[in-house]
Amino acid sequence: MNYKERNSNFELLRIIAMLLIVFHHSIFHGVLAYSVTMWQGTPVSDQVWVTTFVGELIAMFGKVAVAVFVMISGYFLVNSSSNWKKSLRKIFSLVIQVYFYSMVIYLVGAHFGWINPKDLNTIRQAFLPFFYNTYWFATEYLLLYLVYPYLNALIHSISREQHRNLILIVSVFSTVVPTIFIHFTNYNSYGNLVMFVLYYIIGGYIRLYTIEDEKKKGLLLTIGSILLMAGVIFWHDYMGRITHNQQYYGNSFAYAEQNSLFVLLVALGTMMFFKHISLGHNKIINTIAATTFGVYLIHDNPIMEQVIWLKWLKMPALLTPNIGHLLIAVGIICPSIFIICSLIDFIRIKLFNLIAFIFNKAKKTM
Repeated sequence: MNYKERNSNFELLRIIAMLLIVFHHSIFHGVLAYSVTMWQGTPVSDQVWVTTFVGELIAMFGKVAVAVFVMISGYFLVNSSSNWKKSLRKIFSLVIQVYFYSMVIYLVGAHFGWINPKDLNTIRQAFLPFFYNTYWFATEYLLLYLVYPYLNALIHSISREQHRNLILIVSVFSTVVPTIFIHFTNYNSYGNLVMFVLYYIIGGYIRLYTIEDEKKKGLLLTIGSILLMAGVIFWHDYMGRITHNQQYYGNSFAYAEQNSLFVLLVALGTMMFFKHISLGHNKIINTIAATTFGVYLIHDNPIMEQVIWLKWLKMPALLTPNIGHLLIAVGIICPSIFIICSLIDFIRIKLFNLIAFIFNKAKKTM
């Protein structure tokens, strides 16, 4: 099912999720880029501990948005037929889009002197983006796309109760245990794929089955989980403040990471809620939603994240006791970046469609 055929409720959710990811990156790669809260070396001083906490509140929805993106894929793909031609076309489209932005940004960066074009690691990231962690989400999503037909076969071969139990079992080991024991293990790339599989089967469950009072329960679950996650982060930051133990700050944001139970619950509740929002077909929403992956590829490219957050905007300078300054700056900057990147990808889509049209026309005349 493509963007034009979909009800706009989940397309609106895509837009919100990507905007939250931009906000997340403004803090993670910007304001707190050098802070111990993001596992860097600079300790949190008493003067900015509240600003640090506010920054973490802004950033804590980033991984929720990632979970939502994958759950939406599970929601729409779970009933799709296993058509390898169609799958290969989608995989090819994903790969082309990633390579396009990776290489174009490399060439632009080299032209304007943002990078050393001869640096081996920079070249690897630009020309082999799926192998050198240029875009971790794109790599994990590609792997998920390769296995989703088999996940569908599993999902449709088991009962509702078995499907629910499978979600619970994977959730316990992938989110509950790491949330209780935050240094339990380092899941790395394979752990991300496990999380993506979990999100996918949850999205499939939401599509296949309806829960009583689902919209209301989803809203309560979302709000409750957000409050719990914010409360745990605040407790760690406050303990860091009164004990002057930087370890508390270092552990605080772990509860908003990919393996956090809070992240999973917020994403689950959000999906349950948006499932029952009826917007019909909105062309503007669907058009913007089609650019969200491009927004990610542009602003979170390793070159661009350095240029945008550190070189141009100097976001770490916002880490001051002036919380209002931080909120105003981030509130203006992040939507602006989203809009600019969305417009760029809109042009890219039109260009690619024109090239495809010319190619198909030439193919027919041969």
